[in-house]
Amino acid sequence: MPNRFLPFALAALVLGGCAHKEAGEPAPSSPLAEDQSRIVGIWAMLPLRNGIANVAEYRADGKVLLHPFNCSKLDERREIETSDYRVADDGGSIHVRSPFDEFDLRVLDFKPQAMRLGMRIASAELTFDYLKVDRVASLCGMYNTDAERGRLTPYRSGDFLPAPAIPPHVGLERYIGRWANDDGVQLEVLRDADGGARLYMADSDNWRHLYNDVRWVGDELHFRSYAYTEKPALFSHPYHKTSTATILRPLADGTMQMSFLIGKRRHDFQVRRAQD
Repeated sequence: MPNRFLPFALAALVLGGCAHKEAGEPAPSSPLAEDQSRIVGIWAMLPLRNGIANVAEYRADGKVLLHPFNCSKLDERREIETSDYRVADDGGSIHVRSPFDEFDLRVLDFKPQAMRLGMRIASAELTFDYLKVDRVASLCGMYNTDAERGRLTPYRSGDFLPAPAIPPHVGLERYIGRWANDDGVQLEVLRDADGGARLYMADSDNWRHLYNDVRWVGDELHFRSYAYTEKPALFSHPYHKTSTATILRPLADGTMQMSFLIGKRRHDFQVRRAQD
């Protein structure tokens, strides 16, 4: 399906607000390597952009109880999920297994009262920050409810002003075309009838894309990409109303490197010229 990568993988990046190219390897002197029982306790996750603020209760018997919380839906109650967990011998990861799923969480940082875990989603890594707490309770007091409510609305012209025209540049011709990865076309660079060029992405069933702040930094094409939906049922999706700094850079083999900048983190992936 065209552009499948963006609404799923990029949404995951934006959701956590901390997507990056590489999260770095777990420290070799991880406290969990010295004493795996330090994971035992109640860990509350800092709220994600969409309000998710789950609490993980790691027990000494190898069970972890996930208490679901959503700061944007405080009246919603979901069942506690129970899984088995095992800390790796080097303290660098936590393997979680339930009747429905099985995955690994990388331990990116661990302190007695705080930890950061990472999880691979597509070609990106989403990170989760936790604080150790005395009881099962969310950290929704740290969540900006008004900002999220403002996002759960239809797109308005003032939200993002489209300006997709690409300034003239000596190396522009190599950018012209449809650029794709294994998940489909991610971006098009089109020639206009007057000889100019612009960024473009065909609408999908669910998503619309806009571009502005298009400029050259050396031979790299920098711009902001914006995505939104016209379907009210998807207003709560983390991809709705996302504005992302993006870079397109030519590689020696004729492909392009496409990068997303979220906060101070950068995530890169490769795209190739799609056949018509």
